[in-house]
Amino acid sequence: MKTILTIALTLLTFLTLQSQNPVFNTERLTKINKWIEADVQKGEMQGAIIMIADKDKMLYSYVGGNSDIETKRSLQKEDYFKIASMTKVVTTVAILQLYEKGMFDINDPISKYLPEFKTTKIFSSEEKKSDSLIDTKHQITIRQLLNHTSGYAYGGPKVSKIYMENGINFFNPKESNLKAFMQNLSNMPLTAEPGTKFTYGPSTDILGYLIEKLTNTDLETYFKDYILKPLEMHNTGFNSHRNETEKLVRTYGLKEGDLKSINKPEDFDSKSKVTVYMGGSGLISTANDYLNFCQMLLNNGEFKNKRILSRKSIELMTKNQINVLKYPKDYDRLLGKGNTFGFGVNIITEEGKGNELYSKGSYFWEGSYSTSFIVDPKEGFTAILMTQIGGLKSLEIRKKFRTYIYSSLE
Repeated sequence: MKTILTIALTLLTFLTLQSQNPVFNTERLTKINKWIEADVQKGEMQGAIIMIADKDKMLYSYVGGNSDIETKRSLQKEDYFKIASMTKVVTTVAILQLYEKGMFDINDPISKYLPEFKTTKIFSSEEKKSDSLIDTKHQITIRQLLNHTSGYAYGGPKVSKIYMENGINFFNPKESNLKAFMQNLSNMPLTAEPGTKFTYGPSTDILGYLIEKLTNTDLETYFKDYILKPLEMHNTGFNSHRNETEKLVRTYGLKEGDLKSINKPEDFDSKSKVTVYMGGSGLISTANDYLNFCQMLLNNGEFKNKRILSRKSIELMTKNQINVLKYPKDYDRLLGKGNTFGFGVNIITEEGKGNELYSKGSYFWEGSYSTSFIVDPKEGFTAILMTQIGGLKSLEIRKKFRTYIYSSLE
């Protein structure tokens, strides 16, 4: 019996060590290089950076192509990218830091801290012709903002028109600060009763505003002091590229087979400053910076012996937080059929892992311009993709990225 127990413990130790020391096949990883080079040659991508790391060190790094198709400046690992919705994961970590400090209960109504959200409206009928509004039965909670069941959505058959009529623009806000934006948003209708549906939208932006109210500082300053500095993310921020605008990678959409720039002129204006700090989409970052963030997640909230978030908060963040609710069907190809949502990240379930190459319990999130990351605690690695392609091509790029990474594991 003792011998059997010893063998079992030895095997368990071996499997644990194996999971913490991922091995990638070098020859298979060259498929990534060839894929990027082929897409650049075809004019479907300007360039990309892909990095793989364990919790301590870089395992693989590839930088290929250009930062733009106009000047064909070679892409550099220090270049800046719009990470769009990957900002949400940073905001999620920030709000969980405050939760650990006892500054709120996760089931508190958001109106306890942001009274402008006390009364929320919803359409009285789903019929397209009906625009009448009624009060929601329940108030939005902080938990519902974290798991995107608040009822707020980026758009919809009815609400998009109302957003437009009221000047609501989540990705290029015209207000002078986040408070003014939130005053406007709080008067907008929800697309579902709070807690009843997964409705992807500006919930994380509201959490960013909550951070500002609880800490009496702006979101940019909070990020810098409690996340970016400790993680050595010195080139990340809402305006981090302003002194080096030539290093901002140009963003494109694929239209009729050709790449067309979709940047705003102010993106490259060194004097233009973002003042509305959107916690759901506004950060600029670099590949090395965001890899540090991902390594912290992989290492259960720790980076270079600095504790950013507790292990238990990482566990809370990366387990099913929408219970029996399912993603809308049109999210299946984006997030994977059968998967679920935690706080800020898509989580691979037993059902979901059977549809692609992922491990159960791994999790990922992405940005609309083809930035993406995945963390796999079982295999012991994290990987990131940085490029700047929007539209339908973006979905293809992000899925290929993960497929090539997983197919390269030994």
